Amino acid sequence: MDKLVLDDDTKALVLAVKDLLKDLRARGLNDDQIDDLVKRDGPGRITLDTNGILTLPDYGNVKIYLNPMERTLYTLLLKYDRGISPDDIWMYYDELCDIYKAQTIYDNPDQIEAAVDALCDDDRATLQTNVSRIKRKLVEKVGKIAADQYAIVRGKDNVYRIAVPRDLVIISA
Repeated sequence: MDKLVLDDDTKALVLAVKDLLKDLRARGLNDDQIDDLVKRDGPGRITLDTNGILTLPDYGNVKIYLNPMERTLYTLLLKYDRGISPDDIWMYYDELCDIYKAQTIYDNPDQIEAAVDALCDDDRATLQTNVSRIKRKLVEKVGKIAADQYAIVRGKDNVYRIAVPRDLVIISA
């Protein structure tokens, strides 16, 4: 993770917050209870641009870089708010190829198809790896609680979804 550079006023705020957190813990609150007190009421806006940048305007314009395959998967799942089962990902093969072609520097159809083949493969290793990478990047930037609103999450019904309401999503061409 990048080293955070703070000005003196921000450092003073951080120290004040640390003192307040210490006081809350001394009063018997655990970290989960504190997280519940300070968490947002819901997700904020999200933008995804063609340069691979996922931006969260309501989290101080935090920017998260997604590689072309991560961006392809994320874009696909943003399009389907009901989610997609990993067993059915192959049904979106042509759409994945089209999205990936727009996201990558490759213009060779064989390379594009090979990358999408790996994502749709029966062993799901590439799919799961990309889901994990996206979540890790989100957690590093906004913390676990906020990341759960924006990450690809596999539900009890075995369907991958992104929880953020689609009226908060902007995908730039």
